[in-house]
Amino acid sequence: MERENKTLEYKETLTKSFLKTVSAYANYGTGRIIFGVNDDGVIVGINDLDQLCLNIENSINDNITPHAPYSL
Repeated sequence: MERENKTLEYKETLTKSFLKTVSAYANYGTGRIIFGVNDDGVIVGINDLDQLCLNIENSINDNITPHAPYSL
């Protein structure tokens, strides 16, 4: 897998810290966060993708103002 860099971040699980990355990418203009992958680039998987997507969407919408553009 590709190494993490200024426009790519891996997150093993959903934690509040991903919001800092979303904000940084919104200010920078681009970036990707890939969940289910650890910092070494090893795929660890996601148990409930639908629930994760809902939690990501709610976290971004509830905590970042003005709203950051994103896609899942």
